[in-house]
Amino acid sequence: MDFFDFEKKNTPFSGYREYTEHLFACVDRQLSSYIEHLMQLFASDGGGFKNVLYPDIEIARDLCEKHLADFHAAAVSDTQSTDEADDDLILPDELVSLFAGFGDELPAAPAQKETDIADLLAYIDHRAALTEQPLPLYDLCAKLHFAPFTVFCFACAILSSTQTNYASVFQVVNQNGNLSAPSIESAARVYYGKNFSITESYAQMSLALEQLQSILTLQINGAMPFSTLVSPDKRIIDFLFGTEPARIDENYTRFFSRPTDGGELDPFLANGQVLDALNIAYDDGTRIFALYGDEGSGRKFTIRHFCAGHGLSCVSVNCAKLFVYDFRFVEQALWAAARECILTDACVCLDNLSYREDEKDKFFGYMDLAFGKFTKQGLTVFTTSKEKLALKQMTTLDFAALELPTPNFSEREAVWQYYAKPYILNADVDLTELATKFLFTPGKIKDALRQGKSLANMNKFIDVPRAMLFQSCNNQMSHELTQKATRIPANFGWDDIVMNPDQRLALKNACDQLIYRKQVYEQWNYIKKYPYGRGLSVLLFGAPGTGKSMCAQVIAHEMNLELYRVDLSKVVDKYVGETEKAISMIFREAKKCNVVLFFDECDTLFAKRSDDGGSNQSSNNNKTALLLQEVEAYDGVSVLATNYKHNIDPAFFRRMKFIVEFQFPDADTREMLWRTTIPKTTPLAEDVDIRFLAERFEFVGGNIKNCILNAAFLAAADPEAEGEVHMKHYLQAIKYEFVKTGKVFTRADFEPYAHMVL
Repeated sequence: MDFFDFEKKNTPFSGYREYTEHLFACVDRQLSSYIEHLMQLFASDGGGFKNVLYPDIEIARDLCEKHLADFHAAAVSDTQSTDEADDDLILPDELVSLFAGFGDELPAAPAQKETDIADLLAYIDHRAALTEQPLPLYDLCAKLHFAPFTVFCFACAILSSTQTNYASVFQVVNQNGNLSAPSIESAARVYYGKNFSITESYAQMSLALEQLQSILTLQINGAMPFSTLVSPDKRIIDFLFGTEPARIDENYTRFFSRPTDGGELDPFLANGQVLDALNIAYDDGTRIFALYGDEGSGRKFTIRHFCAGHGLSCVSVNCAKLFVYDFRFVEQALWAAARECILTDACVCLDNLSYREDEKDKFFGYMDLAFGKFTKQGLTVFTTSKEKLALKQMTTLDFAALELPTPNFSEREAVWQYYAKPYILNADVDLTELATKFLFTPGKIKDALRQGKSLANMNKFIDVPRAMLFQSCNNQMSHELTQKATRIPANFGWDDIVMNPDQRLALKNACDQLIYRKQVYEQWNYIKKYPYGRGLSVLLFGAPGTGKSMCAQVIAHEMNLELYRVDLSKVVDKYVGETEKAISMIFREAKKCNVVLFFDECDTLFAKRSDDGGSNQSSNNNKTALLLQEVEAYDGVSVLATNYKHNIDPAFFRRMKFIVEFQFPDADTREMLWRTTIPKTTPLAEDVDIRFLAERFEFVGGNIKNCILNAAFLAAADPEAEGEVHMKHYLQAIKYEFVKTGKVFTRADFEPYAHMVL
């Protein structure tokens, strides 16, 4: 019997429930008919094992019939409620008597031919297309262009996954008590009924298998592909019937996110040309885009604006986390990401892309796999990375690589002005100064203001003062840089360091190049003739302890800049190319925050080059050449210190703006070192002879500093010292320093105070 009212063919469904009831009724009808046919076959069998299944067949048939009866009753009830309005019409008595008994004389209507399942599905599809309310199941099937049999097979699978009483039905259909979900073949047998044949249904079964693969995890048996069971997982059921259809697959929440979720987007204040180029390339048919730039440069911000302009959402895949797993897991995760994009009309973003040279082949293989998975589904793919990726080595597909550079001065100033609006800034804050000094991306500017406000709150300030805003800006230093370099507090000024007049003059002249750089390069237009090498590079060499490290602190202090000492042990890497990457990263990140880079014992990195032909020496030569280029190109301050000038490559001397030698201090200089290094609050005894200590013991500043500190502790622990530091304490500390440095000394070296030495 037909249970669809074909007079409603042009009437939209009242909602999602009515649509699914009609679709599932089609499944029930075909199941009931197919099981009835099985019952006839088993009943005509002359006994045997099939008779054992007969009671289960009846139960399955009765279940489907009950569902059909319930559906039909509901449909009749709806029709009757619609006709009640017509029952209110009162006809005149003359018309009533005229038509009395008219219907009794008409012959009975001939039985109608049962409507084909394809026509029923077409009827449902037609009404669904007219329906304005969201119909997730219909919308998904229409989006993927499912064929009628694919829709039917999918509906069977949904019933088996969502209603437990259908498990027994499909066990009967499969004629296997262990298979409670439909297979491609069993769904086809139900769909085609008596007309089923492998030859005629092969194309539809093959098409269904291919179409369902995009959204269902099918375990396909290569030898018997149509025996594949069709069973939706929880993610599909949640999407079709759950309250949060856009929720990320719970199996991959560690790797997937939705960057497009959120409120209103901020305006595009920097690198607007990148978004324009992106839209043009997209309109031309490009579907793979590589966005690269520094942290906070707006790579995902650009994607969000693109998605907003094209009515898309986005699924972001954290490749740094995902690509550490084996191939099988990565392949399944990428398939799940593609499915998320299909379900929610999203593009995909492959985020956090980076690799070591020893992992290059594995990384390239995963990227090729990802591009294949996503482009097969017609998805738009974005990649985001700090450095430009070699996509030509990863895929043969067309792509567009777009860089998001550090914004220019006017853009940075506009970003500072925009994001500063919600904050109360102290009068000493100059946003133009911040835009000039810090070459920040929009993201870092936003974070700097937020952290500056937090610092102000913790220190009980109503407004945000300049000092705390500068502190928050310095806190934006790249995590990678802080792993390779250590921040050194620059607490020493010119008054704290002792050096001869020539050294002091050279360093003051060096600092002047920073102070008056704007006047010379911009106002006097020297930038036209000297576009390269506008930074300040200073080489300090001399014996250990002569004050080279302290001098680097003085330069940073006088220039009001942060000082970072490069940790060479963390820069040099055993893998080929990694040291060069680290060096480039250090200079690139230092430029953004305008910090002083201090390379102590730089001869280990800036060694002389040679041509002995060995691979190791060739690698060292490459590192030295790269450092030469980076030092010369760096617009900030780089200070290099070494104890062995003769070990440094001669090319460095030409590239250094200033070379300052720290000579061994003479007696007068040593006396000044003793007097300035001893804190003024130190309780010195009357017997302390500073001039004697300076003339007799030829120490550099580092040794003198050690002696002064050790003497203070000796005095503090001496009960006879009466709270003062005596001459004997300094002599004892000097003796320890002699022993530590391996110098030979005699009692005569301490005369006339030798009796004070233990």
